[in-house]
Amino acid sequence: MTALNGDAAKVAIYWDFENLHAVLTDQEFGPDYYREHRMSVQAPVADVVPVVDYAASLGDVIINRAYGNWQFFSRYRDALNGAGIDLIQMFPRGANMKNSADIRMALDALDDLHRHPHLTHIVVVSSDSDFISLAQKVKQAGKFIAGVGVERNANRFWIASCNEFRFYSSLVRLNAESESAAMAGASGLADDASGAGPAPLRSPVTDVPSMAPAAEDAFSRSLSVEEARDTLVKSLTQLVARQGENHVHRGALKSLMKRLMPAFDERALDCGSFTLFLERFPDLVRVIDTEGGGHVAMVSPGENAERPDYSTPSRS
Repeated sequence: MTALNGDAAKVAIYWDFENLHAVLTDQEFGPDYYREHRMSVQAPVADVVPVVDYAASLGDVIINRAYGNWQFFSRYRDALNGAGIDLIQMFPRGANMKNSADIRMALDALDDLHRHPHLTHIVVVSSDSDFISLAQKVKQAGKFIAGVGVERNANRFWIASCNEFRFYSSLVRLNAESESAAMAGASGLADDASGAGPAPLRSPVTDVPSMAPAAEDAFSRSLSVEEARDTLVKSLTQLVARQGENHVHRGALKSLMKRLMPAFDERALDCGSFTLFLERFPDLVRVIDTEGGGHVAMVSPGENAERPDYSTPSRS
């Protein structure tokens, strides 16, 4: 979905993180396990990447905030930082140790809608019915609200109040399917790199400021074919699942790839155009037509596809 003015949709994500973690913890370790152990450092059970990928499929993620008592969620640090999530500390108050994250989230979401009128989509990650009123206000403002909750725990009235609702397990499954599809072709890349063909291409980066060796390696290495391939699979999987049909506009595909991997640039992979980039992966994608910018389809595992050619294409 795009904004009414034709620009890319703008998305804000609000995580009721303790709610997500608590529900998943109880599912894994048994009822009331989280309540009995909530004042200790928590073992990670939630994967944030599938949720962020889903939000990115809606549009550009410009706000990404999670609310919780972070002194007990330190083991999520790398995952949360890696996903670019802004952490809002909510110290518990009162005898029942409630952190009131739901109230703060709702107020922040409404404030953001007022202060940032270009926001078009709100994603609330929670299974709690506390956000029904927020959903109603978001709709009244002419915006799109999506919910993400845990199956068998998400309140049915909360689900019904959203324009779209996704179960956490389905997003994790979708992410796993895209990773499996990417790994299915990884052996072809390995064969090429070991002698059956040219090694995956890496374009040198110049004019990188001087920094410590570890940081230099993290920031100066260029995009690889493997990374671009994985992002292509993930983007195709998300768009096909969202649209309900295997018919993806090439422009939408490239836009999502850029959202999931901002460093993506087909020219860095010796491809003069996005079309040439797609042609390098006949095992993943096939052209359907060239009308209105062109459409492509995901190649299913059962289809007969050419062996991918990872050699350097000619620039055009």
